[in-house]
Amino acid sequence: MTYRNWKIWMSKLPLSLKWFVVLILLRPIIDLFYFLKEISPLLSPLYVVGILTPVFIGFSFLSSKFPKKIKSIICDLNFGIWSLIVVFNLALLLLISIGFDVIGDVVRYSTPLMLYFFFRHFIQNKVDLIGVLQTFLYSAYIPAGLLIYELLFGGISPEYLSEGRGGGARFQGGYADIMNYAIYFTGAILIQCYFFLRSAQLKAVTTKKRITLIVVLLIGFVGLISIKQTSSWAVAILILGLFILFNLKSIKGFLIILLFSPIFIVVGVQTFNDKIEPLIEKEYKVISGESRFESALNGRMSRWVKYFSIWSEMSVVSNLIGTPVSNDENVPTMISGGMHSDYVRIIFLSGILGLLLYLSFLLIIFKKGFGLAIPEKFLIFSAVGSTILYSVSATPLLYVPFLYYIFPIFAYSALPKSILLLNAKK
Repeated sequence: MTYRNWKIWMSKLPLSLKWFVVLILLRPIIDLFYFLKEISPLLSPLYVVGILTPVFIGFSFLSSKFPKKIKSIICDLNFGIWSLIVVFNLALLLLISIGFDVIGDVVRYSTPLMLYFFFRHFIQNKVDLIGVLQTFLYSAYIPAGLLIYELLFGGISPEYLSEGRGGGARFQGGYADIMNYAIYFTGAILIQCYFFLRSAQLKAVTTKKRITLIVVLLIGFVGLISIKQTSSWAVAILILGLFILFNLKSIKGFLIILLFSPIFIVVGVQTFNDKIEPLIEKEYKVISGESRFESALNGRMSRWVKYFSIWSEMSVVSNLIGTPVSNDENVPTMISGGMHSDYVRIIFLSGILGLLLYLSFLLIIFKKGFGLAIPEKFLIFSAVGSTILYSVSATPLLYVPFLYYIFPIFAYSALPKSILLLNAKK
């Protein structure tokens, strides 16, 4: 989709959808003002957007021009039941302790649920999917610009790592969390690789598109080197690996990869030795027995062991459907982003049943990728893989920009197979 076609697509959207496209474009700028919350939560644009997003979604659903959802019984049933369990637990949390912080948490934890069903209405076909993905790619220009600035003039708000984590500084771009940077870098890599595979399928690859792909990959991987985050490296390697795998279907793609493979190997080995290995050195020590089991995953394991011991003492009902049922004082912490794992957070928030429903939803989406054309297969596998990998030691569902490009892919995957096949060559 050219920029001109993107503008035409956006201009035709009803206001009930157009506001969200604008939000995606502005989000990387809004996130830069996160620290205004230190003065007052009311002054933080990020907090305001966090509260208003569900409100605007609600108004969108009430609009007569809001598109009707194309039914997908299996996907929506799994996600819907999980959503009901989460909403039930959040309602209990509100009843137990009403306060400004609790209300903020409830909104934050329920926003992913609302976004999924919003995108299920938004994404009607491949054109809508490409439009949203291209919007996210445009929004990534802001983090890319910040990265270039930091490379030239030094970090804006660098985080200094201890020697045990590799030492040195990692860039954050002025954001509150390096995940903000990581999401845009890995997301841009995924989307641009998809666009390239799609162009190859349509036999419309041009020199400009090849250069664009190289530039995005270069900025993306330089950004990942700068933020020094292991989980993002795992995600990026997965995406690049799938891209190379699906490019092998093309003779030209195979020859290009073969030509540049020595460079990839040399650069890859050097990057691993200098940037990645220092970050995972602690994990080597855990595996070899030199360090305690609890120090695994940069110490996150100790937190999980602590709270799982509390969870194991709760009732069977709490274990099955969520800890808020227990009314334990540790619940707010256990269902928060402080768990540093969406799997752990989800099992505490919605129980074993909730986690199984969520994982089965991801499995259904993954299976929908089989039988589709190579570009869409790559897109779905990469999206599900990114979510699975990030969820081990991070909480991607609580980072809304991540959902801005992942949930549209899930929503497209949820469409009936007849529609997906009809859109195959568009």
